Amino acid sequence: MPDAPLDEIAARGFHGVWLMGVWQTGAVGQAMALTFPDLLATYDRFVPGWTEDDIGGSPYSIGAYSPAPEIGGPEALARFRARLQERGLGLVLDFVPNHLGRDHPWTDNAPTRLVQGTAEDLERSPDSYFEHSHGDGRTTVFAHGRDPHFAGWSDTVQVDYRRAETRTAMTRLVRELAAQCDGLRCDVAMLVLPDVFERTWGALDDETPGDFWRECIADVRASGLDPVMIAEAYWDTEPQLLERGFDFVYDKGLYDTLLGGSADDTRSRLEAGGPSIWNGVHFLENHDEERAMQTWGPERMPGAAAVTYSLPGLRFFFDGQREGRRIRIPVQLSRDPHEDPVPECVDFYRHLENLLRHPLLQGESWRPAPVRPAADDVGLPPIAGSLWAEGSRGCLVVANLSGDRQGTRIPLPVPPDADGTLHLRDEFSGTGFERSLNELRDPGLYVELEAWAVQGFVWDAG
Repeated sequence: MPDAPLDEIAARGFHGVWLMGVWQTGAVGQAMALTFPDLLATYDRFVPGWTEDDIGGSPYSIGAYSPAPEIGGPEALARFRARLQERGLGLVLDFVPNHLGRDHPWTDNAPTRLVQGTAEDLERSPDSYFEHSHGDGRTTVFAHGRDPHFAGWSDTVQVDYRRAETRTAMTRLVRELAAQCDGLRCDVAMLVLPDVFERTWGALDDETPGDFWRECIADVRASGLDPVMIAEAYWDTEPQLLERGFDFVYDKGLYDTLLGGSADDTRSRLEAGGPSIWNGVHFLENHDEERAMQTWGPERMPGAAAVTYSLPGLRFFFDGQREGRRIRIPVQLSRDPHEDPVPECVDFYRHLENLLRHPLLQGESWRPAPVRPAADDVGLPPIAGSLWAEGSRGCLVVANLSGDRQGTRIPLPVPPDADGTLHLRDEFSGTGFERSLNELRDPGLYVELEAWAVQGFVWDAG
């Protein structure tokens, strides 16, 4: 990668880069990516004229935790990390704890680390098990990696966390990965929680139960490594993962709430606060979700983005989100289709990123915006957002989550005894204006927003 894109990422205020697909995909996974009719149709639709060189297989069917030769191997990864560090950026890599590629070496040299089945299991659930040939005439039935609600991922093999030897081996692997990066994004991390794993696979009578994440993260920290630990997590398992040592967990709840369209529910979630806000990974899109411009459309997207990214925690932006891309490609495809940037989307994110670089939004002074009715005879408007204030400085981000013009009063924490006026500036429009300090305290700043509109005010009363 040339220097210019890295310089731009740093200049825009980001703190790290997550690379997907660094590790080697197994040959079986690559071959299987060329056999599924639905995938083939998607390749044809989005990248006409694709070749086998464009299909890398799933980056979550890992054949070896070694940087792929296509990206230059371990030396190239180390050089890339050094270039990021020169710009104040960290490197985040994937760790997929639940499963490996189905041709991972452990299928032959450490089969007891993997969940095994029987011929009866394979006959009963052919979508969840497969038969592996060892090359010496022996065969073993293994389980595909899966979660308890679906059939297995057919290009994977399930790791067996019921066994102490497996947990030890995987902890050793995490230490090796952590030495190569500054953060680990742990894919579907909740699947290896003890209660979830037992519900999915049952218990073993000859093994003492263990707690992989608790053991692993403690071991990694004790070794002197301190990667940022990020858990992709669902099913309300986020508190369990934070308690075991994760720094951040996916906040899918906020995403779903915003998608539902209820401003009341959105405000309630913000007002509840807690770990999902302060330790949440806040996002509008990723490789598992549709593109934000496709999901919300150009009208609703800015409001959802303003509410999401004005929160504390980890703000996660996906490649192409700023440009307004609409096509979500399968992870097996190594080449993006061409899409022209959407100027209005680029302009919106430019203003939002300027706002997010404000020092207040790097701190701990967040609270939900105290939205009030605009007048005594009207109800609470469908407006939500964030208020950051410390000393004389403040930042207010608000979004109208409806298709009608709305007004609100928002009391601001300005100095209690000061008189005069305060200058506020809207970072999205560049407009500045003066307001009475007495009015800002009570009844509050009057904000009127067009349908789906956003505003981001900053001030310094010092």
